[in-house]
Amino acid sequence: MTDQDRVFEHAECDFESHYGKAKLHVFSFGPHEEDNILCISVGSQQDTLLVRVQSACYTAEIFRATDCDCHEQLHSSLKMVYKEGGLLVYMICDGRGAGLLTKIRGLALGDSEGLDTFDAYHRLQVDPDPRDYTRVVSVLKWFEPKRLALLTNNPRKLAGIAELGVPVEHRSLQIEPTDGSRSYLNTKRLKFGHLLDSEMFDM
Repeated sequence: MTDQDRVFEHAECDFESHYGKAKLHVFSFGPHEEDNILCISVGSQQDTLLVRVQSACYTAEIFRATDCDCHEQLHSSLKMVYKEGGLLVYMICDGRGAGLLTKIRGLALGDSEGLDTFDAYHRLQVDPDPRDYTRVVSVLKWFEPKRLALLTNNPRKLAGIAELGVPVEHRSLQIEPTDGSRSYLNTKRLKFGHLLDSEMFDM
C-alpha cells in the first residue's frame, strides 16, 4: 500500500498570525513528528489554486541563517497566499528530506573542505535531494483543486506534484542572492537544475 492509498488523520482550526486570518491544517500519516504535514489555507475564488510546498529549514526559519534563501521564500510565499488565497504546504523534513544530522554533517564538510551542498551529500553517500512528494499529492487531493499554480524554482517538485493529475503551472519564486546565499543559490541553479535567472549571479 502506498502513502497515496493510506488513510491519514486530519485536523483543522481557525488560525490568525501576523499575515492575517486563515485555516491551519495538520495531515498525519504516522506516529512520528515528520509524518505530519502542515497547511495554511486561505480562501480563494480563483479556479487556479496558488500553492507553495516548502520543506523545513530550521537553521534559516528559526535561527535566521544567512547562507540560504529558505526564510525569505517562506515569508514571500505566505504574503502571496494571504493576499491572493491559496495553500502553503509545509513538510517537516529538514536537509531536503535527508534529516538534520546529514544536513549539519554536510555543512561541516563545507566548512572544512569547501564542498557545496550537492557535493557534500554525495561525499556522505546521500541523495542530494531525497524528498518524496507522494504525501503532498495526497494532501492536495483533499482540497480538490481544478488546477495549480506552484510557487517553486525546483523542477523535481514540479514533476512530483504533477502526479496529482491536474494541470500544474509554474510560478517563479526567486529571491535576490545576498553575499551569504549567492554560492548556495548558484549551486542550486548549476547542479540541481533549479529555474533561477543566471543574470542574478552576474552582479
